[in-house]
Amino acid sequence: MEISGLPLELWRLILAYLPLPDLGRCCVVCRAWYELVISLDNTRWRQLCLGCNDCKHPNWPNQPDVEPHSWREAFRQHHLASKIWTKNAQDVESSNCLHLFRRKKDRKTIFVGPTSEHLNLRSALSVANVYDKILVCPGVYEEQNEVILKVPVEIIGLGKLGDVALLVSFDQHCPTARLCNLVLMPAWFTPVVYKTFSGHVQLDNCNVENGQLHIHAPGTCQIIMIKNEISQCKASGIFLRLEAGGLIADNNIHSNSEAGIDIRKGANPLILCNQIHSGHRSGIVVLGNGKGIIRSNRIYGNKEAGIYILYNGNPVVSGNHIYQGLAAGVAVNENGRGQILENIIRENHWGGADIRRGGDPILRNNLICYGYSDGVVVGERGKGLIEGNNIYGNKGCGVWVMSSSLPHIANNQISSNNIYGVAVFCRKDDTNDYLSDQGGNENFSDEWEIVNWENDFDSDEERYTSHKPITVALIEFNNINHNGAAGIYIKSNETLNIIANAIHANHDNGIAVYQSSQFTHITNNSITCNSIGGILVEAGCKVELRGNGIYDNNSHGVTSKGEGAILENDILGNHGYGLQLLESADMKVTKNRIQSLHDFGIAILDQAKGLVQENQIFRGKLGKTILEKSENSEECTVQSNEVLTCSKSSCRSGIVWKLDNPPSRPLVDGSNRPFSIVQTSQRVASMTTRIAARVERGCHDNGSIFCCIL
Repeated sequence: MEISGLPLELWRLILAYLPLPDLGRCCVVCRAWYELVISLDNTRWRQLCLGCNDCKHPNWPNQPDVEPHSWREAFRQHHLASKIWTKNAQDVESSNCLHLFRRKKDRKTIFVGPTSEHLNLRSALSVANVYDKILVCPGVYEEQNEVILKVPVEIIGLGKLGDVALLVSFDQHCPTARLCNLVLMPAWFTPVVYKTFSGHVQLDNCNVENGQLHIHAPGTCQIIMIKNEISQCKASGIFLRLEAGGLIADNNIHSNSEAGIDIRKGANPLILCNQIHSGHRSGIVVLGNGKGIIRSNRIYGNKEAGIYILYNGNPVVSGNHIYQGLAAGVAVNENGRGQILENIIRENHWGGADIRRGGDPILRNNLICYGYSDGVVVGERGKGLIEGNNIYGNKGCGVWVMSSSLPHIANNQISSNNIYGVAVFCRKDDTNDYLSDQGGNENFSDEWEIVNWENDFDSDEERYTSHKPITVALIEFNNINHNGAAGIYIKSNETLNIIANAIHANHDNGIAVYQSSQFTHITNNSITCNSIGGILVEAGCKVELRGNGIYDNNSHGVTSKGEGAILENDILGNHGYGLQLLESADMKVTKNRIQSLHDFGIAILDQAKGLVQENQIFRGKLGKTILEKSENSEECTVQSNEVLTCSKSSCRSGIVWKLDNPPSRPLVDGSNRPFSIVQTSQRVASMTTRIAARVERGCHDNGSIFCCIL
């Protein structure tokens, strides 16, 4: 049959129904037929590859969404590996570690047990050859000295999990080994159950109790641990170092005295779909240039941080559920880094995420909610990019920041937290106890190691997508709404930039500046419908307000007792004064559009001074004068302002002022006035569905809730 008889698309449709043997026969007909069969890579070959029960996705588990270069070649490689592994086998059940552990024709089976030729494991290993299988009958087997694995073997327990218990310390010196269906417990002379300095090890369906797995190897060790239970270890459950890697998946790791998993010294494993819980210290610790991909795990009920990153630890933490811990959900300290992406972090007793002392992570697109303290804490010398997170329903602040830190807080939804949306404090946080306890490993006291880690920065740029460093703390493009106190509360001694945020319906002032010895720049924000005023600036504070839209707040638009400049803002529809200057305020008020529905547009009281000029001031509905100026404020110059009025019919209809040159400053939600124009070009965060959570009033200005507990 000639191929030219039908269009190629029709031939491909027909051949897509052929089974594998018939596709092979078609390949040998001629060159044209061979090329036709090869062209089915994304159709029939993909279907055959994924339809094979024994064949996982070629890029599983690291990149299951990335297609291979060739589905046909991936299927061919799996078929060849399976054929070599199962050749001359007596059973159909074999190791998953096909490419590491190929069988030989002369592979033999050795039995260990009371009625077998070998009474103990050491005797069986002494006669084992490369790739032999050792079957251990039910019972408890104890070795008085360390057992060295010199050749690749499989050690498999017979019966159900729990029928075979080994009180043995293994030291692997061979390229690969597999342990299956065993309970591993430490021997009397060491807490270490298994250690390896090179090669690969696979643990399937084992139970590790009261011991520790040590995986050390300079770039060659790969551990595969699937469906094991690792519990009640006297130190960390799994200890990886010296660039060890591999897969730790679907294990139950719990009730260990130290970290559930400890990753350090360049180790780079894939931690996937495990339950890590009820530990006496942290769930996972990553330090000393440790890396790793930590994905889709349930990490809960640990007494310290769910995940703790320090000393240049640099993992990728994504898609995990981290909850009900007795400390922070994720803690990043002592120059720790990492990417914390798309996790659910909830109901933790301290901050959902806690960043201090040089910690510099990327915290992006996480759900951080219902914590018993603050959502995100950025403590002393904390840094990092906090972007795109949904932070809501926490009993403290949404984000708690120390002014000695340099975070970049951008594009977050911060709502329905019990106290402030974002709080910036100058007070240093006394957290020594917290920092020393969070890591949960006695080896932190190795002073020389810590020095090496701090000086040995990771140079793998593909591993860590760094964010642009900033020199001033930056809060921009966030949606901050329905929080129990002020939207943003500032008590800082350092410069702060607040840019293009939507600050709406908070249960106090939109922005409250209580201390600011350096300038706080408040620019292009939408500040609407807050329970008290739009912006409050206390005495002694330095601020610059520029380009903000301050609308419909329940008290004054702007109240200032401090110094600085109020330039080019729209201050409209507020229920008190549009702008009031009090006490010893010294402000330059220029080119603003100001109006109050029920009171004066501008009130200059007490001994306020400065310059009020070139503003457009609109008379309110009640017909009060636009300006109130006390006799004591003689040093305040008022000149060249434009007074606007409207007809009675316009006032009755609610059309009080049309802003078109320039258009209204940023306005997000909170107003139905006809002149309101949402400026999408300002990149103000859009409003999302609000969380109808009950908020309890109350403020704390001396530190995070965690500090108050201490």
